[in-house]
Amino acid sequence: MKTKLLICTLLLQVSISCLAQEWTHVKTIKLKNEITAQSVDTDGKIYLGMMAGDMLRYDQDGNETELYSAVGNFPVTLINAWNRFKVFLYFKSPQQFIFLDRFSTSPITYSLADYQRPLVTLCAPGIDNSVWALSADYNELRKYNIQNSNVLLANPLQINLSNASYMQAYQNLVLISDTQQGIHFFDQYGNLQFSHPEKGVSYFQVINDQLVFLAGVWITTIDVFRPGNITKIKAPQGGFNNVLKWGDRYYFIGKDQVLIYQLTL
Repeated sequence: MKTKLLICTLLLQVSISCLAQEWTHVKTIKLKNEITAQSVDTDGKIYLGMMAGDMLRYDQDGNETELYSAVGNFPVTLINAWNRFKVFLYFKSPQQFIFLDRFSTSPITYSLADYQRPLVTLCAPGIDNSVWALSADYNELRKYNIQNSNVLLANPLQINLSNASYMQAYQNLVLISDTQQGIHFFDQYGNLQFSHPEKGVSYFQVINDQLVFLAGVWITTIDVFRPGNITKIKAPQGGFNNVLKWGDRYYFIGKDQVLIYQLTL
């Protein structure tokens, strides 16, 4: 099935150019449980976290390649798979994060109770054997040494992130989305550098310096180091929750299914 669309490119939110594009539906993956988290690694493998605590991995064609059954016995809140050798999962309840280390026979589990008392809304791995933790209750962004639980950084925030939805460290940035505010760009010290206002952002991915997310009917791409460079593509109809991108393929995440589309230039 093919659907016509328009792709609109905004440079510094001033110039707009529109080119005819085409979506091609490739495959639908139907699941038995609700999807609660998603991510894609640097090889294009797709990771889905489930309500029951399972995590499934698929190849680019939508074939299941691995099942991690009941990793945490709770809904998976967040997955960071940018390090495919050490995939990170966060479980808000019961306040744990887990590394699925390719070189370990079993998951490595850490309790956030060993790191801080405030309830952690989101957490994500740093790029230097650390973990970032956001506490919406205390409105504070912290960075911890994973091995000894020492606080490396604690920065009170000047914005309210009570609706924070996803978090990822990327090079010298920490990126946090909020479903009511949009996406916030923090530096490596936890200082806010830039905000992209847009409601409905519950997940994003970063690939080759490009931040990609779905909000409403639009797929938005932002250059993380030149955030005024924005591209918007209208998604195919379907009422999707989130999207993953790899090459010219888009994996639209629904409640309990994934629809794979190819964007033809």
